[in-house]
Amino acid sequence: MLRSQLADTAAEGRARLEAAKEKCRRQLSAAEAKARREIEIQAARHERETEDLRTRLRDLATINVDIACEIPELKAQVTELQLENARLFHGQSADTRELMQIAGRLFELSTRLGLPLDRATREIFARRGWRTNTLVPDQ
Repeated sequence: MLRSQLADTAAEGRARLEAAKEKCRRQLSAAEAKARREIEIQAARHERETEDLRTRLRDLATINVDIACEIPELKAQVTELQLENARLFHGQSADTRELMQIAGRLFELSTRLGLPLDRATREIFARRGWRTNTLVPDQ
């Protein structure tokens, strides 16, 4: 009888062990399935983010190429504008020198003839810092 009780207890223990093993297998399988679903969800999310970033990178590369194509044209425009500025500056410098020479001759002529400079001319001379006092008094 003891032997049969032991056999029953052992059988019962094996059955419980098998049931526990089966329960653990199911729990492990469920946990594994849940982990796989979470990994798939994260993988899908990362794939979308990666694709969005690739799209953005392609857009930025296109913009970069467009800008790079414009650079030589813009450099040419800058060079042209610099040359134009140099021409204008040179022309204005020459004009200024000539006007100074004409002003000097006008002042000399006015002094020799004894004619005072008119008010507008004296104001121009004063703005430029040129001497306007003459030997001829204003009339």
